[in-house]
Amino acid sequence: MDVGILELFRRVASAEAEIRLLNVYQGIPIAFPAAIVFVGQSAITVKTERYQLVCLYHERQTYIQYPGFPAVIRARVERLEPQALQAVLSEFEYTREGIGDRRQIRVWPKEGVTGELYLPERAEAIKGELADLSLDGMGIYIADGEYYAHIFRQGRKVAVSFRLPGTYQLKQSKRFDSGTSSGEVNRYDRTQLRLSTIHTPSYGSDREDSMAIKTVHSPEIEVFGTVSNHYTEANTRRFRVGLRLQPNDQYRSIVSQFISQRQSEIIQELNALYRLLTRETGALR
Repeated sequence: MDVGILELFRRVASAEAEIRLLNVYQGIPIAFPAAIVFVGQSAITVKTERYQLVCLYHERQTYIQYPGFPAVIRARVERLEPQALQAVLSEFEYTREGIGDRRQIRVWPKEGVTGELYLPERAEAIKGELADLSLDGMGIYIADGEYYAHIFRQGRKVAVSFRLPGTYQLKQSKRFDSGTSSGEVNRYDRTQLRLSTIHTPSYGSDREDSMAIKTVHSPEIEVFGTVSNHYTEANTRRFRVGLRLQPNDQYRSIVSQFISQRQSEIIQELNALYRLLTRETGALR
Protein backbone atom coordinates (compact mmCIF):
# COMPACT_ATOMS: atom_id res chain seq x y z
CA MET A 1 0.00 0.00 0.00
CA ASP A 2 1.15 3.52 -0.81
CA VAL A 3 1.55 5.24 2.58
CA GLY A 4 0.96 8.60 0.90
CA ILE A 5 -2.65 7.58 0.15
CA LEU A 6 -3.55 7.66 3.85
CA GLU A 7 -2.12 11.16 4.11
CA LEU A 8 -4.36 12.22 1.24
CA PHE A 9 -7.35 10.79 3.11
CA ARG A 10 -6.35 12.74 6.23
CA ARG A 11 -6.28 15.97 4.22
CA VAL A 12 -9.73 15.27 2.78
CA ALA A 13 -11.10 14.47 6.24
CA SER A 14 -9.57 17.65 7.72
CA ALA A 15 -11.20 19.72 4.99
CA GLU A 16 -14.52 17.98 5.73
CA ALA A 17 -14.75 17.14 2.04
CA GLU A 18 -16.26 14.01 0.54
CA ILE A 19 -14.77 11.32 -1.63
CA ARG A 20 -16.79 9.42 -4.24
CA LEU A 21 -17.18 5.63 -4.19
CA LEU A 22 -17.80 3.80 -7.45
CA ASN A 23 -19.06 0.26 -7.98
CA VAL A 24 -20.93 -1.50 -10.76
CA TYR A 25 -23.98 -3.60 -9.97
CA GLN A 26 -25.35 -5.75 -12.83
CA GLY A 27 -23.92 -3.27 -15.30
CA ILE A 28 -25.31 -0.15 -13.60
CA PRO A 29 -22.69 2.27 -12.20
CA ILE A 30 -23.44 3.01 -8.54
CA ALA A 31 -21.57 6.09 -7.35
CA PHE A 32 -22.36 8.09 -4.21
CA PRO A 33 -20.40 10.54 -2.04
CA ALA A 34 -18.85 9.23 1.17
CA ALA A 35 -17.69 11.12 4.22
CA ILE A 36 -14.42 9.99 5.86
CA VAL A 37 -15.31 9.31 9.48
CA PHE A 38 -11.91 8.07 10.66
CA VAL A 39 -8.41 7.56 9.26
CA GLY A 40 -6.34 4.87 10.96
CA GLN A 41 -2.85 3.49 10.42
CA SER A 42 -3.87 1.22 7.53
CA ALA A 43 -7.61 1.73 6.98
CA ILE A 44 -10.32 4.37 6.84
CA THR A 45 -13.96 4.36 7.94
CA VAL A 46 -16.46 5.98 5.59
CA LYS A 47 -20.16 6.75 5.72
CA THR A 48 -22.17 6.49 2.50
CA GLU A 49 -25.62 5.66 1.06
CA ARG A 50 -27.49 2.36 1.31
CA TYR A 51 -27.17 1.49 -2.37
CA GLN A 52 -23.40 1.91 -2.21
CA LEU A 53 -23.24 -0.19 0.94
CA VAL A 54 -24.98 -3.11 -0.79
CA CYS A 55 -22.44 -2.89 -3.62
CA LEU A 56 -19.57 -2.89 -1.12
CA TYR A 57 -20.98 -6.06 0.42
CA HIS A 58 -21.52 -7.66 -2.97
CA GLU A 59 -18.15 -6.80 -4.59
CA ARG A 60 -15.93 -6.65 -1.48
CA GLN A 61 -14.06 -3.78 -3.08
CA THR A 62 -14.68 -0.26 -4.34
CA TYR A 63 -13.04 2.52 -6.34
CA ILE A 64 -12.41 5.91 -4.75
CA GLN A 65 -12.42 9.14 -6.73
CA TYR A 66 -11.51 12.65 -5.64
CA PRO A 67 -10.46 15.67 -7.77
CA GLY A 68 -7.21 16.11 -5.85
CA PHE A 69 -6.02 12.50 -6.21
CA PRO A 70 -3.48 11.64 -8.93
CA ALA A 71 -5.54 8.59 -9.97
CA VAL A 72 -8.48 6.44 -8.97
CA ILE A 73 -7.80 4.37 -5.83
CA ARG A 74 -8.95 0.79 -5.46
CA ALA A 75 -9.75 -0.41 -1.93
CA ARG A 76 -10.76 -3.64 -0.27
CA VAL A 77 -13.84 -3.75 1.96
CA GLU A 78 -12.67 -4.93 5.36
CA ARG A 79 -15.85 -4.53 7.41
CA LEU A 80 -19.41 -3.21 7.06
CA GLU A 81 -21.77 -1.68 9.60
CA PRO A 82 -25.05 -1.55 7.62
CA GLN A 83 -27.22 0.11 10.26
CA ALA A 84 -24.72 2.95 10.62
CA LEU A 85 -24.22 3.10 6.82
CA GLN A 86 -20.48 2.76 7.44
CA ALA A 87 -17.69 0.68 5.94
CA VAL A 88 -14.03 0.11 6.76
CA LEU A 89 -11.75 0.18 3.71
CA SER A 90 -8.12 -0.93 3.45
CA GLU A 91 -5.39 -2.18 1.06
CA PHE A 92 -5.39 0.97 -1.07
CA GLU A 93 -3.66 1.15 -4.44
CA TYR A 94 -3.77 3.40 -7.47
CA THR A 95 -5.34 1.86 -10.54
CA ARG A 96 -5.38 2.76 -14.23
CA GLU A 97 -8.26 0.46 -15.17
CA GLY A 98 -10.33 3.33 -16.53
CA ILE A 99 -13.32 2.60 -14.30
CA GLY A 100 -15.93 5.32 -14.61
CA ASP A 101 -14.89 6.16 -18.17
CA ARG A 102 -17.74 4.28 -19.85
CA ARG A 103 -19.96 6.78 -21.61
CA GLN A 104 -23.11 4.65 -21.73
CA ILE A 105 -24.96 2.68 -19.07
CA ARG A 106 -24.62 -1.00 -19.88
CA VAL A 107 -27.10 -3.34 -18.19
CA TRP A 108 -27.25 -7.10 -17.82
CA PRO A 109 -30.47 -8.84 -18.84
CA LYS A 110 -32.42 -10.34 -15.95
CA GLU A 111 -33.10 -13.52 -17.92
CA GLY A 112 -31.30 -15.25 -20.76
CA VAL A 113 -31.59 -13.51 -24.13
CA THR A 114 -30.41 -15.43 -27.18
CA GLY A 115 -29.55 -13.88 -30.50
CA GLU A 116 -28.00 -14.55 -33.87
CA LEU A 117 -24.90 -13.01 -35.41
CA TYR A 118 -24.53 -12.75 -39.18
CA LEU A 119 -21.05 -12.50 -40.71
CA PRO A 120 -20.00 -11.88 -44.31
CA GLU A 121 -19.36 -15.04 -46.35
CA ARG A 122 -20.82 -17.29 -43.65
CA ALA A 123 -23.99 -19.09 -44.68
CA GLU A 124 -25.28 -19.90 -41.19
CA ALA A 125 -25.92 -17.56 -38.30
CA ILE A 126 -23.88 -17.92 -35.13
CA LYS A 127 -26.02 -18.25 -32.02
CA GLY A 128 -25.05 -16.40 -28.87
CA GLU A 129 -26.35 -15.18 -25.51
CA LEU A 130 -26.57 -11.52 -24.60
CA ALA A 131 -24.05 -10.57 -21.88
CA ASP A 132 -24.86 -6.87 -21.58
CA LEU A 133 -26.39 -4.06 -23.58
CA SER A 134 -26.10 -0.28 -24.00
CA LEU A 135 -27.34 2.29 -26.48
CA ASP A 136 -24.22 1.96 -28.61
CA GLY A 137 -22.75 -1.44 -27.79
CA MET A 138 -23.32 -4.96 -26.56
CA GLY A 139 -21.47 -8.03 -25.34
CA ILE A 140 -22.39 -11.51 -26.57
CA TYR A 141 -21.29 -14.89 -25.25
CA ILE A 142 -20.42 -17.40 -27.98
CA ALA A 143 -20.27 -21.17 -27.51
CA ASP A 144 -16.74 -22.58 -27.55
CA GLY A 145 -17.43 -24.48 -30.77
CA GLU A 146 -18.23 -21.22 -32.59
CA TYR A 147 -15.03 -19.43 -31.63
CA TYR A 148 -12.46 -18.75 -34.30
CA ALA A 149 -10.12 -15.81 -33.72
CA HIS A 150 -9.99 -14.83 -37.37
CA ILE A 151 -13.81 -14.65 -37.58
CA PHE A 152 -14.14 -12.19 -34.70
CA ARG A 153 -11.17 -10.01 -35.52
CA GLN A 154 -11.43 -6.36 -34.49
CA GLY A 155 -13.31 -4.20 -36.98
CA ARG A 156 -15.19 -7.13 -38.56
CA LYS A 157 -18.70 -6.14 -39.69
CA VAL A 158 -21.58 -8.07 -38.16
CA ALA A 159 -25.35 -7.93 -38.00
CA VAL A 160 -27.27 -9.01 -34.90
CA SER A 161 -30.85 -10.16 -34.47
CA PHE A 162 -32.45 -10.74 -31.04
CA ARG A 163 -35.61 -10.23 -28.98
CA LEU A 164 -35.77 -8.46 -25.62
CA PRO A 165 -38.35 -9.71 -23.11
CA GLY A 166 -41.06 -7.30 -22.05
CA THR A 167 -43.49 -4.81 -23.55
CA TYR A 168 -42.41 -1.65 -25.35
CA GLN A 169 -44.01 1.47 -26.81
CA LEU A 170 -43.05 2.20 -30.41
CA LYS A 171 -43.92 5.10 -32.69
CA GLN A 172 -45.33 4.05 -36.04
CA SER A 173 -46.54 6.02 -39.03
CA LYS A 174 -50.27 6.29 -39.63
CA ARG A 175 -49.81 7.70 -43.13
CA PHE A 176 -47.28 5.25 -44.50
CA ASP A 177 -46.81 1.52 -44.52
CA SER A 178 -46.25 0.08 -41.02
CA GLY A 179 -42.93 -1.37 -42.09
CA THR A 180 -41.50 2.07 -42.92
CA SER A 181 -41.34 4.89 -40.39
CA SER A 182 -41.18 8.53 -41.42
CA GLY A 183 -37.74 10.08 -41.52
CA GLU A 184 -34.66 7.98 -42.11
CA VAL A 185 -34.67 4.21 -41.52
CA ASN A 186 -31.59 1.99 -41.62
CA ARG A 187 -31.88 -1.53 -42.98
CA TYR A 188 -29.29 -4.09 -43.95
CA ASP A 189 -28.93 -7.19 -46.05
CA ARG A 190 -27.91 -9.97 -43.65
CA THR A 191 -25.89 -11.78 -46.31
CA GLN A 192 -23.88 -8.85 -47.61
CA LEU A 193 -24.18 -6.64 -44.49
CA ARG A 194 -24.85 -3.59 -46.61
CA LEU A 195 -26.72 -0.69 -45.09
CA SER A 196 -29.30 1.01 -47.30
CA THR A 197 -31.10 4.21 -46.44
CA ILE A 198 -34.78 4.70 -47.15
CA HIS A 199 -36.05 8.28 -47.27
CA THR A 200 -39.70 9.12 -46.83
CA PRO A 201 -41.29 12.56 -47.23
CA SER A 202 -41.37 14.98 -44.33
CA TYR A 203 -44.50 17.00 -43.74
CA GLY A 204 -43.29 19.48 -41.14
CA SER A 205 -45.70 19.90 -38.24
CA ASP A 206 -47.98 17.21 -39.66
CA ARG A 207 -45.33 14.60 -38.87
CA GLU A 208 -46.29 14.29 -35.19
CA ASP A 209 -49.96 13.95 -36.16
CA SER A 210 -49.06 11.10 -38.48
CA MET A 211 -47.37 9.09 -35.71
CA ALA A 212 -49.16 6.51 -33.57
CA ILE A 213 -47.97 4.71 -30.44
CA LYS A 214 -48.08 0.93 -30.68
CA THR A 215 -47.50 -1.51 -27.83
CA VAL A 216 -45.25 -4.38 -28.91
CA HIS A 217 -44.35 -7.50 -26.92
CA SER A 218 -40.81 -8.90 -27.33
CA PRO A 219 -40.11 -7.17 -30.67
CA GLU A 220 -37.37 -8.50 -32.91
CA ILE A 221 -34.43 -6.11 -33.05
CA GLU A 222 -31.96 -6.02 -35.91
CA VAL A 223 -28.84 -3.87 -35.71
CA PHE A 224 -25.55 -3.45 -37.55
CA GLY A 225 -22.13 -3.14 -35.91
CA THR A 226 -18.45 -4.04 -35.81
CA VAL A 227 -16.36 -6.23 -33.51
CA SER A 228 -14.54 -4.08 -30.95
CA ASN A 229 -12.93 -6.86 -28.87
CA HIS A 230 -13.07 -10.55 -27.98
CA TYR A 231 -11.73 -12.45 -24.99
CA THR A 232 -12.46 -15.23 -22.51
CA GLU A 233 -13.81 -13.88 -19.22
CA ALA A 234 -11.64 -14.83 -16.26
CA ASN A 235 -14.53 -15.45 -13.86
CA THR A 236 -16.96 -17.30 -16.14
CA ARG A 237 -14.48 -18.85 -18.62
CA ARG A 238 -16.94 -17.94 -21.37
CA PHE A 239 -15.86 -16.48 -24.70
CA ARG A 240 -17.25 -12.99 -25.14
CA VAL A 241 -17.46 -10.77 -28.23
CA GLY A 242 -17.84 -7.01 -27.77
CA LEU A 243 -19.66 -5.06 -30.48
CA ARG A 244 -19.73 -1.37 -31.30
CA LEU A 245 -23.15 -0.68 -32.82
CA GLN A 246 -24.62 1.72 -35.34
CA PRO A 247 -28.09 1.86 -33.80
CA ASN A 248 -31.21 2.76 -35.76
CA ASP A 249 -34.22 4.58 -34.30
CA GLN A 250 -36.09 1.40 -33.39
CA TYR A 251 -33.08 -0.01 -31.55
CA ARG A 252 -32.57 3.18 -29.55
CA SER A 253 -36.24 3.38 -28.62
CA ILE A 254 -36.54 -0.23 -27.43
CA VAL A 255 -33.15 -0.41 -25.69
CA SER A 256 -33.63 2.90 -23.86
CA GLN A 257 -36.92 1.55 -22.47
CA PHE A 258 -35.24 -1.74 -21.56
CA ILE A 259 -32.44 0.07 -19.71
CA SER A 260 -34.97 2.19 -17.81
CA GLN A 261 -36.90 -0.94 -16.79
CA ARG A 262 -33.72 -2.68 -15.62
CA GLN A 263 -32.64 0.38 -13.62
CA SER A 264 -35.96 0.38 -11.76
CA GLU A 265 -35.67 -3.35 -11.08
CA ILE A 266 -32.10 -2.98 -9.83
CA ILE A 267 -33.01 -0.13 -7.47
CA GLN A 268 -35.79 -2.30 -6.00
CA GLU A 269 -33.33 -5.18 -5.65
CA LEU A 270 -30.75 -2.97 -3.90
CA ASN A 271 -33.39 -1.76 -1.44
CA ALA A 272 -34.40 -5.36 -0.67
CA LEU A 273 -30.78 -6.42 -0.18
CA TYR A 274 -30.14 -3.48 2.15
CA ARG A 275 -33.11 -4.50 4.30
CA LEU A 276 -31.63 -7.99 4.53
CA LEU A 277 -28.24 -6.57 5.55
CA THR A 278 -29.70 -4.43 8.32
CA ARG A 279 -31.33 -7.50 9.86
CA GLU A 280 -27.86 -8.79 10.67
CA THR A 281 -26.59 -7.85 14.11
CA GLY A 282 -23.15 -6.33 14.46
CA ALA A 283 -20.59 -5.70 11.76
CA LEU A 284 -20.25 -7.79 8.58
CA ARG A 285 -16.86 -8.98 7.44
